[in-house]
Amino acid sequence: MGSTEKNKELSHHDVLNKAQLAAKQSVITLAAIGIAELIVTIFTGSVTLTADGLDSLADSMISFIVWFGISMIRKPKSKLFPFGYRKVEVLAAFTAAIIIVVLGALITYHAVEILFNHTTSHYPEITMFTLVIAGGLSLHRAFSIRKVAMESNLISLKLDAKNSIKDGTASFVGFASVLVGTYTSFKFMDAIGGIIIAGYIFLMAYTAIRESTLVLVDAVNNPQMTDDIRDLIFSRFKIKTREIFLRPVGSEFNAEIHIVFPNETRLDETSRIVKTISTVVKNEIALARVIIIPEPEHD
Repeated sequence: MGSTEKNKELSHHDVLNKAQLAAKQSVITLAAIGIAELIVTIFTGSVTLTADGLDSLADSMISFIVWFGISMIRKPKSKLFPFGYRKVEVLAAFTAAIIIVVLGALITYHAVEILFNHTTSHYPEITMFTLVIAGGLSLHRAFSIRKVAMESNLISLKLDAKNSIKDGTASFVGFASVLVGTYTSFKFMDAIGGIIIAGYIFLMAYTAIRESTLVLVDAVNNPQMTDDIRDLIFSRFKIKTREIFLRPVGSEFNAEIHIVFPNETRLDETSRIVKTISTVVKNEIALARVIIIPEPEHD
């Protein structure tokens, strides 16, 4: 059993390594894309490209926050944080979502301004080529992060993956807007594209804020887990449970389980069964920490 625990810890350590590396690569990739787009903007004067470049730089900052949050998870427990730093990752996701909301508001304001005050850009072909390259790189990075996010089940990394998908989508929407605005009389399409992107940003931010807030206030949006724990204990040990308390810590849960023992159960037998139940529930339900509290039957 000790070997299983050790392998599980090593596996979790490897997953966090991959998650941290993915977030770090996201920071570098998005920052490079944003800087490159702003450099090209100097020659083209494209408002869409400027907005997309700023969007990429902002997303890079969000990825940095995610990287910081994942780094904090790996810190050992302390007197101030006896349950560890798992919720720092959730707080990082919440902070990143707030930044995304501000970014969406700025893009909306900028798009509405362009809608009423059209700005002419130069070399639209260079602008469109840059947007396609930026979009392709962002999407490639996004799906790579998404794979690691699903393995690690980290809320902040899932947000980072969605944000990178949004960044890539924004580039292609910008490409379509510049294309239509350049070769048709619908010059306002540039602004419409920005408003569409902003709407998607707000929707994604709402989802991230809702999920991270539920974890931060210890809400358990998984009632099936309680039934699974109760059924597992009864099927394996023929022991009934009274109360089960779950507390989210990042992407995992701590559990306090009250079980019922016959009054005549010996103390050493109770201790042995408690340890066995704790190990089985922790491994099979994939919980971070399990506390078993034995209670006697009522007469």
